Amino acid sequence: MELMEKTLASRKVFDGRLLKVYRDEVELANGDTSVRELVHHPGGAAVAALDGDGNIYLERQFRYPYRKVVLEIPAGKLEPGEDPFDAIKRELEEEIGARAGRWDALGYIMPSVGYTDEMLYLFLARDLTFGERRLDQGEFLEPFKMPFTEALAQAADGRLNDAKTVAALFRADRLMREETDG
Repeated sequence: MELMEKTLASRKVFDGRLLKVYRDEVELANGDTSVRELVHHPGGAAVAALDGDGNIYLERQFRYPYRKVVLEIPAGKLEPGEDPFDAIKRELEEEIGARAGRWDALGYIMPSVGYTDEMLYLFLARDLTFGERRLDQGEFLEPFKMPFTEALAQAADGRLNDAKTVAALFRADRLMREETDG
């Protein structure tokens, strides 16, 4: 069965600093037409940063859409044309003041496929060294560490709910298990 949809017309209905919203008319697989609303997002990168003692670095940050403080891994949006690896090295240093001696790519996730084209690239950072944090103006977050095993348990039982954090934790765990079993 052919599942592709053909874009017949596209109209930008909102042009913001971060997001662009489109209203598209599409032809469906059966020939009917429908409307799709799409939020264009520049994408982002996120990192599961582990120290030599088995701790992961997380952040408490107020997230306006949910009106609450969310626990999550360091992350940030991509600048136009920016490589995700360059972005996450910058974000790790800005948000928790760390640099990593070892990096592993953990692939990417599509956090909400029903309405946005956002892609988040995930990384595992190890062999951390710490310096000074340099938060962006207007950015407020509280970094902290917890044992990786505890964070993984919280992701599994629903106490940690941020999609990028949950995905990065499980992918990092699998990679580290493969290295150990290897």
